[in-house]
Amino acid sequence: MLYFDAHNHLQDYPSAAALAAALAAAPPGGMLCCATRPGDWRRVLEIAAGDKRITPCLGVHPWFAAEAAAGWLEDLEAALPGAPACIGEIGLDGARPAPGQEEIFRAQLGLAKKLGRPAVIHCVKSWGRLTAILKELRPAAFMLHSYGGSAELAAELAELGGYFSFSGTIMEPGRAKLRAALAAVPRGRLLFETDSPAPGAGSWRRGPAGIIEVAAAAAALLGVPAEELAELSYNNGRAFTGRCGRSR
Repeated sequence: MLYFDAHNHLQDYPSAAALAAALAAAPPGGMLCCATRPGDWRRVLEIAAGDKRITPCLGVHPWFAAEAAAGWLEDLEAALPGAPACIGEIGLDGARPAPGQEEIFRAQLGLAKKLGRPAVIHCVKSWGRLTAILKELRPAAFMLHSYGGSAELAAELAELGGYFSFSGTIMEPGRAKLRAALAAVPRGRLLFETDSPAPGAGSWRRGPAGIIEVAAAAAALLGVPAEELAELSYNNGRAFTGRCGRSR
């Protein structure tokens, strides 16, 4: 089967050997490797250049807004290669507010619209503000990484062009709201992710191979065959990355 890991951070592996082992264990398909700050853009591009399964994503994560020094936006536009790349991980985080967070998010979302690139978005406790900005700026396509909004909001965000990625947290006890959102997302916008690596975390988050476990868990919750959901999410991933010229 082919799988699509819609969100990971391969640049965070501590060594080249650890990264090589993780990629060797990953199933066939595709994945998005997401930068979080200017200091890792080059490394993300290098990793993606070495494996055709990987689509790079470059951006400034809301946690690292302080690392966006003067000229960062121009540097980001220049760093986006002629080869396909998304803009991300970007977003808003109300649990960890930082000066300039919204300004930096808006600038990156505007760049995504200008260049016609999909955006990979992080959102925590900022759903109302995020939705208002998306309605204002209208990017061509965006994906809500580790979606944590409501089932009702999913329909509104889907109409704006949203894709929705779910991680292995759907398996955790007490996550009825999250599982309701999983069921509510239009099937053509459904994606899954590992958000790996995370040393010491559950098996699904240790590396991109964990996407098999995440997709199987989602299939069980949705009452569909694992093979069917893996194929669906892989094709959705191809559609999303195809918007920046890459189709795996």
